[in-house]
Amino acid sequence: MRKFTFAAVLLTLFSISALAQDYNIGIKLGPTLTYSKPSTDGASTNYDDNGSSVQFLIGAFVDYQFKENYFFSAGINYASKDFGVTARSTNSIANVIGAADFSQEFLQVPALLKLYTNEVILDTKIYFNFGVVPEIRLSNSPKSDNSDIIREFRSFDVAGNFGGGLERTIGVNTRLYAGLFYNLGFINQVKTQNETYDELSLKNRLFALEVGIKF
Repeated sequence: MRKFTFAAVLLTLFSISALAQDYNIGIKLGPTLTYSKPSTDGASTNYDDNGSSVQFLIGAFVDYQFKENYFFSAGINYASKDFGVTARSTNSIANVIGAADFSQEFLQVPALLKLYTNEVILDTKIYFNFGVVPEIRLSNSPKSDNSDIIREFRSFDVAGNFGGGLERTIGVNTRLYAGLFYNLGFINQVKTQNETYDELSLKNRLFALEVGIKF
């Protein structure tokens, strides 16, 4: 699946390169920090996040300038995510009654607005971005045999994105950039679950350090 997804990302990049003339195109990659935000309205079960996991993201994109210092950015990313959830009885904080640990892969299609400052130092600008990131789940694998809380995940998600960074011009048409961004998942990813537990709502979170090149 990963080889297929990498090939799709590269094919998209080459397709954009062939079609784009007045656009900036580029590639990006970087480490990510992923975790989940569990919650419930039930009275008998508490859910805890089992911590964050370092994963990675790779993608291709195109930036279209529609006004000075204003760009629309769209592309395609491959992102891996790991997370874990523990269920505890409200009768005792030490009473673990269930767990869920999964490794997942997503295809992301970000649609972002990028805002640039004027040069803060020679050939260097600050940018800010925000928008939405629809995601399609490519795979889902339990990391342990005791992942008994969640029976089925939704096949998609939509996240809000905001972040920023620095971009430096190193040639006539070449720019390097580095930035941080945060994805906030909007949709509960649990489709069906073990009815032994109170209803679980699980939303994805992702921090990323992104580096890339535009040309």
